[in-house]
Amino acid sequence: MNGLTQMFAYGWPLALAGFVIGVLAGGWTARRAAAREGAGEKAAPHAERLASLAAELEAARSLLEAEQAEAQEIDETLKELDEAVKRANGRLKLLSKALNPSA
Repeated sequence: MNGLTQMFAYGWPLALAGFVIGVLAGGWTARRAAAREGAGEKAAPHAERLASLAAELEAARSLLEAEQAEAQEIDETLKELDEAVKRANGRLKLLSKALNPSA
């Protein structure tokens, strides 16, 4: 169970970080290629590019926060379930001793 919790807690943020880095690297590569192809042509204003990049980063950040909140919720649920199983096991042992004192 601990491995599953760690996968949810640590796997999604790393995948999202890789996605964001890929988007940034792709944008940088595309910008360099456009600059090489259209050296004489005027490129789109930097403000528009920065605004679109900021919007993508904000969307990625909100997705990351949602995934972290979900992972935290799963972790809390698993802890509560583990505690409930331990309590039930203790009660079962007490009941077993009461019914079969020789064991």
